[in-house]
Amino acid sequence: MAAISNPGGTEVTDGEAVPLVDVARSLEPVIREHAPALEEGRIPPPLVEALHDAGVFRAMLPREVGGLEAEPVEWLQMIEELSRINASAGWLAFIQSGVGLTFLDPERFERFRVRGGGRLILAMNLGRIAGKAVKVEGGYRISGRWPFASGCPFATWLGGMSYVCDSGGSPVLGANGQPQLLLAIWPADQARLIDTWDGLGLRGTGSGDFEISGLFVPQEQVNAGFYSATSYDRALFRMKEMPEMGHGAHALGIASAALESFVDAVNSRPLAGSTRHMAMGHMQAHQIAFARADAAIRAARALLHQSVRAAYEDATAHSELSLELRVRLREANIFTVRAAKDAVGLVFEMAGSSAVYRGRPIERAFRDINTAANHTNYLDTAYTAIGSYFLTRDREGGPEIAGRPFL
Repeated sequence: MAAISNPGGTEVTDGEAVPLVDVARSLEPVIREHAPALEEGRIPPPLVEALHDAGVFRAMLPREVGGLEAEPVEWLQMIEELSRINASAGWLAFIQSGVGLTFLDPERFERFRVRGGGRLILAMNLGRIAGKAVKVEGGYRISGRWPFASGCPFATWLGGMSYVCDSGGSPVLGANGQPQLLLAIWPADQARLIDTWDGLGLRGTGSGDFEISGLFVPQEQVNAGFYSATSYDRALFRMKEMPEMGHGAHALGIASAALESFVDAVNSRPLAGSTRHMAMGHMQAHQIAFARADAAIRAARALLHQSVRAAYEDATAHSELSLELRVRLREANIFTVRAAKDAVGLVFEMAGSSAVYRGRPIERAFRDINTAANHTNYLDTAYTAIGSYFLTRDREGGPEIAGRPFL
């Protein structure tokens, strides 16, 4: 049964449109089947095949290269549903959705896809400038080691940010006096994978390190405009923050799974002699805490979706997303991740000792959300830039962060 991409984010299968959230639900059996392997830190090839063939890894790619070019909120709903089923699978789904590849025009994309054995799945780290790139004829020689590269065990291409350096290894400064940076990608078999991933949660994401030393990277595999540059001038690709919004949807899915598991526990037959289980969910404190957690998740989801819809509408009408909407996207994303973490914490506490055993749904949710929410961009301190913007946006010369223009 062949599926083709369709504008708006739905898959078209045998002539019928299928919402992406239903695509996610159709994958639940195969994800559940391979959940034990994910918990052991392995990413089974059949699961990768299923996610790829369903279009999950093409969701945010342009139509010209076989992508779904998903409608943003529909994509968020798919990521949330996949993350409800399994947090590691949901993480891979949004990390590997095509981010970092839209600087490739269709001709280059096809060449790179062929070189990747028929697939172009990119794993990289954009948060750390861990490489040194020396300009040589036809490209660069790059050395470096990049951590936290989710999906690198099955990626066909790898990539990372580097400082442009002279032959002596000193950074080359640009016209603004700052070091020049570039993003480069290369076939995965040209790098050395280093299995460093033994995290608290999200154990099945393969978020290890990779390393290259003196690798020649041709100019066509380098993007001097960084990952935010695009060869496709349409609304989805004008929203540079859109791939990041997957963090919020991922967190919502984990929290939803925790809430569902607690409801199941409350409505299951109490364990013999367990007064705690018999009282679970019937105490006023539990009822209040559950309602607070549920309300927080609903509010976060509403804010996330509303913010994304507003940004998508603006990006459809304008060539560049307004700074105000960019700030509101970041604010909504931080709020959603923090709200989900708090909600899972409430459920974990209500479940008591039954939630501390490794492998139980609430225990997994607790580990997964605390791992995801410990990302630098989603700590409470990430609100600093948001608050600074709103406090100084109407000031002459503003907005500012710590006395500098807001970026």
